[in-house]
Amino acid sequence: MKSAFCGIAAAVLMLLAVFGATCINQEKPNVGKRFHQHLEERAFTPCSSHKDDVFCTHLPIVIIDTEGKEIPGKVTGEKDSFGQSVYSKADDNTDYINVSVSVIDNKDKNNHLTDKSDFTTRSLFRIRGNSSRKFEKSPYLLKFVDENGADNPIKVMGMDAHNEWALVGPYLDKSLVRNYMWYNISGEIMDYAPNVRYCEVFVNNDYRGLYLMTETVSAGKDEGRLQLKKTVKGNELSGFLLRIDRPTQADLETTRDIYSFSERLNLTSFDIAIRYPGSSNLTPERSKEIENEFSKFEKALYSYDYDTEDYGYQTRIDTDNFIDYYIINEFTSNIDAGNYSTYIYKEPNEKYKMCVWDFNNACNNYIETEFGSSGLYKRDSGYYYMIFRDPDFAEKVIKRYRELRKSVLSDDYLTDYIDSVIKWLGPAADRNYERWKDFYNENPLINTATENTADRNTHTTKEATESLKTWIVNRGAWLDRHIDALNFLSHPSRNKRWNDQEQP
Repeated sequence: MKSAFCGIAAAVLMLLAVFGATCINQEKPNVGKRFHQHLEERAFTPCSSHKDDVFCTHLPIVIIDTEGKEIPGKVTGEKDSFGQSVYSKADDNTDYINVSVSVIDNKDKNNHLTDKSDFTTRSLFRIRGNSSRKFEKSPYLLKFVDENGADNPIKVMGMDAHNEWALVGPYLDKSLVRNYMWYNISGEIMDYAPNVRYCEVFVNNDYRGLYLMTETVSAGKDEGRLQLKKTVKGNELSGFLLRIDRPTQADLETTRDIYSFSERLNLTSFDIAIRYPGSSNLTPERSKEIENEFSKFEKALYSYDYDTEDYGYQTRIDTDNFIDYYIINEFTSNIDAGNYSTYIYKEPNEKYKMCVWDFNNACNNYIETEFGSSGLYKRDSGYYYMIFRDPDFAEKVIKRYRELRKSVLSDDYLTDYIDSVIKWLGPAADRNYERWKDFYNENPLINTATENTADRNTHTTKEATESLKTWIVNRGAWLDRHIDALNFLSHPSRNKRWNDQEQP
């Protein structure tokens, strides 16, 4: 009897242990579905087979040869009819030059400039970005082509094959981690976020420092990027991608504006442009079809039926996606999100989803963010101005936020993530700092110190990362105390003209 009791007790204890372990695992971050380069790839170990002055790195090397051609896309100082900056052109008055691109990416040993390349391709090439075009360390856009000028999709650094890539150089962000970190964490939270890989870049034999090879927000095949190319049967509308941004078209790779419902009502000052399909597949009829389809979403949102089950916004959008997009950009105080470089897409037979992009200015970088009474920055941004009138949406945001604070948005996970990235970058971070340290004090966007914000004028990577970690911990603590204030946005006193019970 005693042995039977002991057996039962042992079984109970085992079940409790399994249950407890399960609960604990649920509290831990899910880092299984996303490739985090600093967790998956080898750290730097010096080579013993060559002299110290040989360029040696554990990161992939990108070598670009412009063959004597001037790189287009620089700010000229002139303005267009929209009041936006005019960018320099190539000698043939186009936006790109044709260059040679090679990538050296040894998986089992360090990379050197003399190593055999993983691939070499022709590529269209220019400077990209908005304010970042003014930086000494330029960001670049690559569009791989073959010898005949046709698109040439290539698998890059383990990322799915595509022809279009952005080389984003951390310059304004002296911590070097913002885009890498938040794209990867977003990829753990959402269905899709752009994949990224650190690399070191040479342009015409000039060392340009540390960059992120980044997937552009665009349609992909197989499992890559956005699934906008799925086969469509019958009269279903095929997938499309829209970009909300400043009223300029030159840098967006777009073919036309959508004259949106919100624009007609003067509810927005931003342009909505078609990013996919591209010009070769976008007919006037298709453009109008996309415009009409998107207007259905906006009409549902800006109507008295905005929160109804049959006609409201939730019939048009993936609510979970919009919740996660909001939390990520609210937590990081990403001022640009919802206003600039904002992507919204619709895959065939699916609802609208948002895609994160550009955390360079997030987390108190460049634009100072104080929490105070207005620390919920994104609550009125873009379409959230209307969506938060629905109390169910606010409750779901709060619940989801509390869940994420126990995992990938916890203080320990975020601060450890930053430390582990910087440790893994090792001498590459030091080389990047040595390359650009003399330019930091010359650019007013970089040198942001004022009498009251001297702590923001960090110079070294270590100072910048410590400042970032402190801000993240403070931001999380503030949101923990104030996230419930989102419920006030749906209060009847704030929404009299929208609520059914207040209608005449």
